[in-house]
Amino acid sequence: MTSEIKNIKILYLVKTMEVGGAERFTLNLAAYFAGKAESVTVASAGGIFVDILKKKGIKHIQLKNEPVISKLIPLYFELKRLIRANDYTVIHCQHRILTFVLQFLRKGKFFHIYTAHNVFNDMFQKIIFPDIAVAVSKTIKLNLQKTSNIDKNRIEQINNGVQIPSLKKSGNDIITFGFIGRLIKEKGIFDLLEAIKQLNTENTKFRLIIRGKGEIEKITDFVRINNLGSFVLFADVSNDEDEIYKSIDILILPSKMNEGMPLSILEAAARGILVVTTRSGGIEDFIANGKTGILLDSTEPEILAGAIKIILANYNSYNEIIENALSKVKDDFSIEKMTLKYEKLYSKYLPVTSS
Repeated sequence: MTSEIKNIKILYLVKTMEVGGAERFTLNLAAYFAGKAESVTVASAGGIFVDILKKKGIKHIQLKNEPVISKLIPLYFELKRLIRANDYTVIHCQHRILTFVLQFLRKGKFFHIYTAHNVFNDMFQKIIFPDIAVAVSKTIKLNLQKTSNIDKNRIEQINNGVQIPSLKKSGNDIITFGFIGRLIKEKGIFDLLEAIKQLNTENTKFRLIIRGKGEIEKITDFVRINNLGSFVLFADVSNDEDEIYKSIDILILPSKMNEGMPLSILEAAARGILVVTTRSGGIEDFIANGKTGILLDSTEPEILAGAIKIILANYNSYNEIIENALSKVKDDFSIEKMTLKYEKLYSKYLPVTSS
């Protein structure tokens, strides 16, 4: 199949290359096709993953204009110049505003793929028409079918995929939770801190590592004011997956957002880390409560505090859940299966893929 794509030139368009699901997804696909296609380029506003792209020999182009409504016109002209200067065969986009702008630049010159990572129901969901839309899980596909005007025959599902490393226990002397992601209210970080504040009075033994970008100053102030320094540690943002997860026993994601299929959940499960999260968006495409993880019905601090106490008291009884989650990653969410399906997708729809 590699011979079918060896002459194509791929451009991946993504908002940033900071740490995030769509960004990690782009990095993984770009790295896979770098040795197979004629050329692979990533265009974004930049970020922590750019250095990895360069090390892998993948060209990165820094976009000057953000994909926001106020920047639509300058973004259009920036992308027009970029596309005019390069003869891309495939433009694979990870953002709906970028996808919308591309519609005015196609003129049959490239094949336009959009990968949907989240659940949406707004104006942009109804005015995007890529050649093919790909959903990263079952729930995302159903969302596209219900809320977009894309031809249902042009909506496909390719599950997110992650690397499955050799399992290594954290070796912690105390059970350690990890919160990884954007440090904003909607992700539940402040509810989690309120729960820890409650547990502080009960002499409960555990630790929380926070890693991400966002309202870090507000969070550090909360930790300091409430004397939570013995519970909460802050870790630097990293582009090294093993570094991110090596000290964590339990990933906790008490999100209030309509999540897609968070890569952090899959990455944690692939490392034998218990996942505790909420019933949100596409999360239940992977997490079945009591089978592949722990699902919370509320992010209220009292509920979170109670759940943490139960998990701490019964941590050694969750081995079967951890094994089930790892098996599900291997069966349905491996990076090998994801990349192979994208290779088949490119080969299936490109009009000319070989010399």
